[in-house]
Amino acid sequence: MWVTDGAYQTWADFLERWGAGEPGDPVTLPRLAPEDFAGDSWERLINRIGDAVNRRLLAWAETLARELPAARDEFAAARALNHARWALAPIRALAGAPGLPDDVRARLLAMVDGQVASVQQQLDEQVRRLRRTGTPPAAVEARLRTIRENSLTAVTRGTHATNAGWSADPTARPRRRVIPD
Repeated sequence: MWVTDGAYQTWADFLERWGAGEPGDPVTLPRLAPEDFAGDSWERLINRIGDAVNRRLLAWAETLARELPAARDEFAAARALNHARWALAPIRALAGAPGLPDDVRARLLAMVDGQVASVQQQLDEQVRRLRRTGTPPAAVEARLRTIRENSLTAVTRGTHATNAGWSADPTARPRRRVIPD
C-alpha cells in the first residue's frame, strides 16, 4: 500500500504541470518499473510521458519558428537559436530522467534528438532556398554561418552549457598572449 498517491499519480501530476510549460526537475520523480503496474496503467503512463514531451517540443518549435524569422540581424538570429537550445535542456532532461526504465529513456532521447536534428536540417535547407529568391549571397552565407555556428544539435551532443548560456567563459583570460612585433 502506498503512503502517498503512488508513482503513477506523482508522475501524472508532474507531467501535467511540466507539459503545460512549468519548470520541474524530473530527477525527483520515483523510479518506474513496468512490472509495478497493470498493463493498461503502464500504457497510459507511457502515453502521458510521450504527450508531455510532444507538447513541450511543439511549443519549442512554435517559438523558434516565430523568433528566428523575426531576427533582423545575425546577432538576433544567434540569440534566438541560443534561446532555443536553452528550451531544449528541460525536454531532454525529462526524456533522460533516471526514473524511467532504460528502454523508455533510450526511445525518448532518440525521439527528441531526432526532432532536433530534423529542425536543424530544415533551417539549413530554408536558408539555402533563399539563394533562389534573389536574397543577396552575402546575407545567405551570413545566415547559414549563424545557423551552423549556433547549432541546435549541440544540446544533443552535450557540448552546450545550458545553465549559463555560454559554451566557454567569455571573461576568462587567455592562457597565452601573442603580441606582434
